[in-house]
Amino acid sequence: MSFSTDVKKEISSNTLESCCMKAELYTIIRFRSEVVISLGSFGVELITTLSSTVREIVRLFKKLYNVDLEIIAIKKEKLDYKTRFRITLKENGTKILQDLKIIDVYYNLIDEINYDLLKKDCCKMASVRGAFLIQGSISNPEKKNRYYLEIVAPSIEDANFLVETLDQVDIDAKVLERKKGFVLYVNKAEHISDFLRYTGAINSLFAFEDVRIEKDSRNYANRMANCDIANGEKSIKAAKKQLKDIAYLNEHYGLLKLSPRLMDAVILRNSYPDDSLSELSERSEEVIGRYISKSGLSHCFNDLARLVEGLKK
Repeated sequence: MSFSTDVKKEISSNTLESCCMKAELYTIIRFRSEVVISLGSFGVELITTLSSTVREIVRLFKKLYNVDLEIIAIKKEKLDYKTRFRITLKENGTKILQDLKIIDVYYNLIDEINYDLLKKDCCKMASVRGAFLIQGSISNPEKKNRYYLEIVAPSIEDANFLVETLDQVDIDAKVLERKKGFVLYVNKAEHISDFLRYTGAINSLFAFEDVRIEKDSRNYANRMANCDIANGEKSIKAAKKQLKDIAYLNEHYGLLKLSPRLMDAVILRNSYPDDSLSELSERSEEVIGRYISKSGLSHCFNDLARLVEGLKK
């Protein structure tokens, strides 16, 4: 079972007020259904692959209009392993579609969104929920390197309505046009978390956040390990340069001519050729009888490098 399926199953299990149920059903029909005419009466056909979504659609029609639906399981095809369910509304279709303002009194399809049905904030949430149930998907956080949520809308007006609704709860969504329609997408992990919370998928939210925390911890550990390796390589390279400068001064200048401060740094480096400056600083009292800070040692070795440079010129 995919993460999207888990989310939709959880969303479908949440109860709604009657006004919100109507908003959800309206959006499901608008986003995915085909309005059909049979024997002079209007009906609706929807196709989905999720049994939980089928149950939700049946529940909405039953609760709101007390009608039964015909459900047919379409056999799997060779290249498609998913079972499809065709849901057909045959009775009272004209009355229901007119009540939802999907068709007008003259039996014409209404393209404009029924904003009267989506005035309340709870109904707007229900509309988003319905859109995701019937046309949404979300990447599995355990398998993907990026987080991504999308909803395919039938028109730019529908997509923009969802964007504006999500923006009201500080969820950043964008729209792009593809062959399959206008796609609303969210690609920031924290905003996907907010979407799950907004639509009532709390258990899925916890699962999503657990994966995020684990990934972030693993990435942090990897960054720290890479940083330690880089710092170690940098320290070794610096130590080799310092030993090379000391050898040059010993041959061309004479170490006895160095100041006590620089001589202490030379003794420390020769005693521990592979140590970092921090480690040399920690050993300083033991080796030379006085403490030299890391920055103090850095200044000493910079002075030695400048002395070598001057001699070479």
